Amino acid sequence: IVQTSIAAEKVSIWNEQGGLPRPQRGLWLTNSSGLTLDGGSFSVLEEETFAGEGIFDPIRPNEKRLISYATDLALNVNAKQGSEQQRVSRVVVNQGVLTQERELRETKTYTFRNEDSAARTVIVEHAARVGYQLRGDLRPAETTAGWMRFRLKVDPKQTASLVVEEARALQTTYALTTLTTDEVELFLSQKSIDKTVEAALRKVLAQKTVVAGITTSIGSQETETTKIFDDQQRLRENMKALKGSAEEKVLLLRYTKQLGDQEDRLEKLAKETAQLTAQLEKEQGALDRMMQEMAMDVLL
Repeated sequence: IVQTSIAAEKVSIWNEQGGLPRPQRGLWLTNSSGLTLDGGSFSVLEEETFAGEGIFDPIRPNEKRLISYATDLALNVNAKQGSEQQRVSRVVVNQGVLTQERELRETKTYTFRNEDSAARTVIVEHAARVGYQLRGDLRPAETTAGWMRFRLKVDPKQTASLVVEEARALQTTYALTTLTTDEVELFLSQKSIDKTVEAALRKVLAQKTVVAGITTSIGSQETETTKIFDDQQRLRENMKALKGSAEEKVLLLRYTKQLGDQEDRLEKLAKETAQLTAQLEKEQGALDRMMQEMAMDVLL
């Protein structure tokens, strides 16, 4: 049996995720007895009058614990959520990838109305979420693994608000290999890149245009080569069908000349394609080096 005085502050507790419609009357205990307080039920008396009861788990020496014992009927609460996506604040270009960093800012406003003739100290339990950081000057009175506990005083017959502002970092990545002129123009309109980054991206786009032009030329030559091969096949079939006909000699000369011209053209196309392929490899290599060597870290 332990008979001793321990530190306790009378508060009202609000936890939106607790599933209760109103804040709870509670005690913020500090076990200053030097002994472990066994868990179990407890009763609260205020001026020799029963005020409520509750249950708590064992409390170790010097441990601080928030426990509730009754509904605070004089305190009304309203919560409002807001969010805003901030503009890009940082741009990083490294190893062919452009990364834009911005913040998603969220605000949670807790508004309390105290209808009692006595002031209230409200402890607001706000969920501690992974990836979110507090913004502004507001700081919790206590932080646990799952909650941030903020203290708010509400005077008699008055309304008071607590605004918790948090931010979460957001990242958007773009591969330089697939970056388009329209995307760069969009970045400029959104002011999500500066002139330095714009100039570097313009160089990449210009080199990509060179590579695309050579690729298109090679494609056109391959199409022409395929067309010539198909036409040659048709001519050879026609030449087979001429055997024994009156027109055989005249048409054979004609078809033979066409085949000769086509062979000359195929030889020329082969040389041009080889030259273009070599040029493509050179320009593509220059583009790859440009993207891989580009390294920028810009604060906007």
